[in-house]
Amino acid sequence: MIYTKSETGLHAIKDRHAVDITRAQRSALILFDGKRSLREVLDATASLGVTASDVEVLVASGLLLPSAAVPGAARLEGSAAVPQTAARPDDAAVPLSEEERVRRYRVAYPLATQLTAKLGLKGFTLNLAVESAQGFDGLVELLPRLRSALGDEGVRPLQAVLQGR
Repeated sequence: MIYTKSETGLHAIKDRHAVDITRAQRSALILFDGKRSLREVLDATASLGVTASDVEVLVASGLLLPSAAVPGAARLEGSAAVPQTAARPDDAAVPLSEEERVRRYRVAYPLATQLTAKLGLKGFTLNLAVESAQGFDGLVELLPRLRSALGDEGVRPLQAVLQGR
């Protein structure tokens, strides 16, 4: 996937305080020029800790747009090929927008770290797994491990956030 900066993204580069993004996200934003692929930018910024979820935040914030060279492309490279759908049974056919996925991740991530912190040293590796989760999909994939450590009742608040309830 190839991304290019939007007008807002260009403004964010010129004025560091125009938008609230991390240094690592800003570094990635600078590298997106409509020529470099997502993989190239992620490889170049790996030492800064930039992940696909950081790029998802930039896209959701309107700072990056899919390049015109790749018509109709709106998903990040490496994302699931099957579109993510709403988790409620009545909304099963409604795909989640990237904005909604980022919103849910932003709420779910701190909750997941709080839940694993309650486990103390026993939950250390699980806490590391939460911290290295790649965005919304990563947290969804961790739900079974979290459920086995915390139990059904313990993981219920996190599951509700991820499912949009």
